[in-house]
Amino acid sequence: MIQIKPLSEIIKWVDVRNRGIVSENLLGINIDKCFMPSVANIIGTDLSNYKLISKNQFACNPMHVGRDEKMPIAIYCDDVPSIVSPAYFVFEVKNSDLIIPDYLMLWFSRAEFDRECWFHTDGSVRGGITWEEIVEMTVPIPPFDEQNAIVEQYKDIERCIELKRQINDNLAA
Repeated sequence: MIQIKPLSEIIKWVDVRNRGIVSENLLGINIDKCFMPSVANIIGTDLSNYKLISKNQFACNPMHVGRDEKMPIAIYCDDVPSIVSPAYFVFEVKNSDLIIPDYLMLWFSRAEFDRECWFHTDGSVRGGITWEEIVEMTVPIPPFDEQNAIVEQYKDIERCIELKRQINDNLAA
């Protein structure tokens, strides 16, 4: 049976700063909901106030939702921590026995999620969204084994797409 829960019951805010300069690998999030190396000039910048992000944590940029009509959000998959802007929201799943982080990322990737975020944006030029508005949104949570099956099917599809891309590149060469 699918449960409908607000994000406030599923995720929690994480705010670990880069004190002691644990990482200098500054990442941003692109419109395709993936981390990418930041294009920001950080020469002479104090990186100790930047937020650390670790494996299976999420980061989102709440400031451009209205402008782009998408929520730039991504799940961090590397074992070595990186840093993101202090303006980003960083959060993690409270209980991975209730919801798989990869399943939650699939839900964040849906156009319906982006539309709901866009609906909640403020009237500023950039069209931001608050943490409070995000955690009020609800998520359908199927049983754990169904979540796992959905994630595995999605990963299989991604592997097939990558294999076909490699075949096409070989044919083109």
